[in-house]
Amino acid sequence: MGSHPSALLRRPRTALRLSARAVYDRWVGCVVRILDRFVLRETATSAFTATGGCVFVMVAGNAVRQIAGEFAAGRVSAGEAIELVALLIPGVIPYALPLGMLAGILVAFGRMGAQQELTAMKSGGISLLRIAAPTLILSGVLALTCCWINLEVAPRANSTYRALLSGVASDNPASVIIPGEFCRSFPGVVLRASKREDDVLTDLWVWQLDETGRLTQSTQATTAKITRIPGTDGEPDFIKIVTKGAHIERLPVGENQHAKPSTFISMADADFKFPVARTESVGKRKLRWLTTSELLAAMETGWQLPPNAKPEEVAIAKLEPLKQINAHLASALSVLTLSALAIPLAVRVGRQETFINATVALGVALSFYVLSAMAAWAKSPSVHPEILIWVPNLCVAILAVILFRRASRH
Repeated sequence: MGSHPSALLRRPRTALRLSARAVYDRWVGCVVRILDRFVLRETATSAFTATGGCVFVMVAGNAVRQIAGEFAAGRVSAGEAIELVALLIPGVIPYALPLGMLAGILVAFGRMGAQQELTAMKSGGISLLRIAAPTLILSGVLALTCCWINLEVAPRANSTYRALLSGVASDNPASVIIPGEFCRSFPGVVLRASKREDDVLTDLWVWQLDETGRLTQSTQATTAKITRIPGTDGEPDFIKIVTKGAHIERLPVGENQHAKPSTFISMADADFKFPVARTESVGKRKLRWLTTSELLAAMETGWQLPPNAKPEEVAIAKLEPLKQINAHLASALSVLTLSALAIPLAVRVGRQETFINATVALGVALSFYVLSAMAAWAKSPSVHPEILIWVPNLCVAILAVILFRRASRH
């Protein structure tokens, strides 16, 4: 049975107040959740768009400079070119993500401030820190992701990229030969072909040199096929060239080889084999390309430690891997610190124009990267460069706290 109206009027006023308070709390919670989704959507859309633009610009620049020439010369196929472009992406994300988040947050919060949406939220009793909570959580998640990319994904991608780009001589040796140009990719041998179709070469010249660089034998073949022979029992791989219609000239060995007659041989088929060896500049890895386990191992042994090194050189060689680990972590943390700075900065700027916000983002990012570069220049263990690398993040965090407190007062 329903309650009589008089019974309802006899309820204690405290019960009515509690019921109204529960309804109000539920309504406020629903509104806050809607605002959280709105702020997160606005921030994520702008930030990911800006990050995607930064990634595209950085990858396109490297692709044009390194991959386009290899593809045009026929050294890499279309599939290999696409794979190389994909391998460039993890390496640029640590640079693009902080800048993209900074620019995206400035654009999103600048637009919300210009359209008085932030003012409406504050008038409802929601603080700026609570408004920015979804953005800060997103930045924290992206910072952890960037940390993983810096320490593991990007080094492996860079190593694979270099191995694929420089390893075509062993995986597809014919691809390093550009028709009409001299090929010096193999030690002790110079090759030149007029035409190439896959692994078949036309009008091939092979010049073989001794250890001092003197010519010992020249071979001209109508056609030839070049293949790779895997090494066994720790032996290096070999390149095998099978020629058709070969004419060989063998020069005498010695200082006065041109004073002695050469030996000429014509053969229907001739085979040549020589080892594959990459040059030091190609095979050399940089410190930032090492994974976490490799950096920890380098901390024990020292990075590129010369023989008979002095104690101060040993200390520096062991400090460099530690500084690189801290640089990876500091770079990942910059996603969070720059995002925290961008929120009150956007409130103070309060402009809707994308150009103004992008200019502010670029100025802040350049200042941050200049400070980071200055900290990375330190080499002496006495100044603790592994700690100095965190100073730019500390400065940005302090500035973000100051601006947050000022922006929250209005």
